Amino acid sequence: MTHLLDPPALADESAYARALDELEALMCSEPGTPAGRRFDELVVLIEEYEARRDGYDLARMRRALAAGG
Repeated sequence: MTHLLDPPALADESAYARALDELEALMCSEPGTPAGRRFDELVVLIEEYEARRDGYDLARMRRALAAGG
């Protein structure tokens, strides 16, 4: 299934807004289904875009959360 958001990253606020809209539509998707996998993909794209836009180190934050804070 091809999506508008198939690039490896969200390029701008417009793509970010479309990703948020699509994510909202997929909120009740079952894990492991195509819609559930798309939900997971969008979460990653959105997190990465927000990290670039807001200037924080996403990898460092993930390590801190995994270590318990």
